[in-house]
Amino acid sequence: MFLKWLKRKKQAKGFGIHSPFAFNFITNVIYEKHGYTAFSDIDQVLRDHNIVTSDEKLHYLSYRLVRYFQPEKILELDTGKGVNTLYISSASKDAVCHCFDPEGKNILMARNLHTKFNKNVGFIDEIDISELYDGIFVYLNRFPIDMENLLSMSSDETFWVITGIKSSNGRRFWKTVVADERARITFDMKDIGIVILKESYHKANYLV
Repeated sequence: MFLKWLKRKKQAKGFGIHSPFAFNFITNVIYEKHGYTAFSDIDQVLRDHNIVTSDEKLHYLSYRLVRYFQPEKILELDTGKGVNTLYISSASKDAVCHCFDPEGKNILMARNLHTKFNKNVGFIDEIDISELYDGIFVYLNRFPIDMENLLSMSSDETFWVITGIKSSNGRRFWKTVVADERARITFDMKDIGIVILKESYHKANYLV
């Protein structure tokens, strides 16, 4: 346990990482310290709608990832109240975010949140697993999904952001992802996992 903690602490600072991509990604994307004006704009939108959120780690990370990868087409599996969608959709003016609400119980709230803030957000009530997406956001605590279904909606350029990997089901799912050769690079952030599928990268898992 101590060795795992030590490895995580070192890799979070980039120590012992020989891959130029992984080193840059960890130090300049995952742990980027820069603040963005969009954050204060979104805070104001949330206040206007009387919404309180404490998940800044996920929100800010989502924003930085979309800025870095510049995906054109994003899928968010179970968008909930649409809070993280604000950060995802605000990071790129060209990205179109497809938000799936399986039960439809939050769709009115989420739509209202995005009516004036961002036009590149669409809400869907079913998933076509033959569609390809550049980025997929998965919230395992709200919407468990099979890895093969995720892969069917992904290309070589797709990245995944997976939350809830500390739960019992989440740990099993994440262990399967990390072991799969098709998930070329995985970044374990304790409660959030990031997956890079680009086949040309060497297989590696980083504890950050």
